Amino acid sequence: MALLVVLYALQGLPLGLSAGSIPFLLQSSTSLTKIGLFSIAGYPYSFKLLWSPIVDTLHLPHLGRRRCWIVPMQIVSGLLMFALADRVQAFVDASDVVAVTALFFVLVLLAATQDIAVDGWALELLSPANVEHTSMCQTVGMNIGYFSSFTVFLALNDAAFCNSWLRDAAARSDTPVLPLSTFLRIVGCLYLVVTAVVLFVPERSDSGAGRHGTEAPEWTQVKGAYAQLLGVLRLPALWHLAVLLVAYRLPVIPAEQAGSLKLLGKGVSRETLSGLYVVQFPCELLSAVLAGVWAQKKGVAHAFGWGMVMRVGTAAAMTSFIAAFPSGGPAPELAAAPLRYATLLAISISYSFSSTLMFTSLGALFAKISDPSISGTYLTLLNTVANVGISIPKPAMFALMDWTTRAVCEIGGVSAERKAVLDGDCLNMEEHAARGAGAACAAAGGSCSTTVDGFYVVSCACLVGGMLALPRMWRMIAQAEGRPLREWRATPKVKGR
Repeated sequence: MALLVVLYALQGLPLGLSAGSIPFLLQSSTSLTKIGLFSIAGYPYSFKLLWSPIVDTLHLPHLGRRRCWIVPMQIVSGLLMFALADRVQAFVDASDVVAVTALFFVLVLLAATQDIAVDGWALELLSPANVEHTSMCQTVGMNIGYFSSFTVFLALNDAAFCNSWLRDAAARSDTPVLPLSTFLRIVGCLYLVVTAVVLFVPERSDSGAGRHGTEAPEWTQVKGAYAQLLGVLRLPALWHLAVLLVAYRLPVIPAEQAGSLKLLGKGVSRETLSGLYVVQFPCELLSAVLAGVWAQKKGVAHAFGWGMVMRVGTAAAMTSFIAAFPSGGPAPELAAAPLRYATLLAISISYSFSSTLMFTSLGALFAKISDPSISGTYLTLLNTVANVGISIPKPAMFALMDWTTRAVCEIGGVSAERKAVLDGDCLNMEEHAARGAGAACAAAGGSCSTTVDGFYVVSCACLVGGMLALPRMWRMIAQAEGRPLREWRATPKVKGR
């Protein structure tokens, strides 16, 4: 189990950068639309199903069925991060979103391929009685990696945080302790060290056996795996679950994915948010353990359902908190507004607990219903469908927030035509990010004022839809948990409970 936690933690490192840190670093110099564009870097996790049967079947006998994929993916990832560290830093500093997206797309592609092999290995390493602990290993490991590359990195990458907590008055500097380039080199070295350890971990002697007890040519096995996958895709039970997996996060995407960026825009420092995330991390680890116990004792549907209720409520609280948070100028320090930041901390902990509870519950369900004959591919299919529910809508929602935002230039004594031009300048979010709010408006003696903030429009619409759909989603997860195992199998060989 310790090895699984370490391997999942490695996968969490590039995900923490792509889903958390990089958007934070780009926030001050680009628009929500372009930050949404960067989320394309996470698409390999949503489409890894396309090559998962290949990973699940092709292998090199002397390395093992799983290690022959894990080892090269980690070596290439480690070398890329080490070799391109300075270039990534330069791209982020220049706000070159396209280049940063391309580089992280490759890193996430490698991590996604590794994930297929690790998922399959997890089901082989753990006994049938402990297979549901796979989700706990995944949750703990991914959270450790995500926390390290998001919370820890952001804190050490913030000069203000370093000056306040790590340096004495004489050593204060405008540069952070841990630049992005240095962090990438450290992670690259860590990948290579863990890879060396994995080389000495034996796999089961039968890991290279054929699917049905006989050794078949590898490409025949690949064809058989794709055929079995197509059979799974025809299962009505899978389609019913897929609807839930795609839809359950839609109500909370605006608040969860854009909420922190809105707080940064209102003047909250990265130092403050980093401190909140540090407190949030142990709550996530505790949540993973509690969720595993809850799902075992009360059932997946009970844990997932209450997690969904809490998560939608937390998203509503976050949206309300951002709306009530004063804007204009730097936000007050923690000591000056303790109640305000205590409220934000409570919201963060609630989000951490509810999301981890739902993630771990789904992981327990996935491990329970997956067909052992195509273990890696089946888990990949279920996780892929779940990932689609956030990776596909996120860029569209970010663009919709920009599109529904309305701003005007408050200025008098100009013609209607000139006023329209100045209003358009205030609405140009890319110029707002790059040159300051409405440069042309300010030059003319006016000031920009946002009349409609698209974040609240989109978030409120999603929350209302989510509240209306809650009872239906609870019934859907209960139906999925209650189905006999034969309804999750593409072949008649595996009978129900």
